[in-house]
Amino acid sequence: MDRADVEHRNQVLRSYFEGRDWDANNEHALKRYLVQNSHKLLPNYPFVIDDEWEAEPNRNQEGRGDLLFADGEGRFAVVEVKWLDLVATGKTAKTRRTQKRKKVKTQAANYVYSLAQRLETFIQIEGYWFTNECEKPQLAMQLSQ
Repeated sequence: MDRADVEHRNQVLRSYFEGRDWDANNEHALKRYLVQNSHKLLPNYPFVIDDEWEAEPNRNQEGRGDLLFADGEGRFAVVEVKWLDLVATGKTAKTRRTQKRKKVKTQAANYVYSLAQRLETFIQIEGYWFTNECEKPQLAMQLSQ
């Protein structure tokens, strides 16, 4: 993917997220917040280049990554987003939140490896997880070529 393609994808995706403010889904709202504030939250990755990308092309059962950012020079950030119900109380609610936290961290790491297999060349791929408990995305892992 050349620089012009990266810039075009960024422009299209940012316009999509900016214009899609009617979605009542909490996770989408969190993704939208991240994209709109990525210059502060992920300053090393100024370009958003994919949304809901297949971890393995044509194999949807392998999962879909939430967001993919790039610096335009060969560095990428995979970001997995999960909305946690912070209002619910009790043992079941606490267990559900704990399971979702574990899942989002595992997904971030797995998708780093999936992306590395898809790319011919890269300098670095970082995997982040982001929930409504976090002020900014949290680093799960880093892979360098």
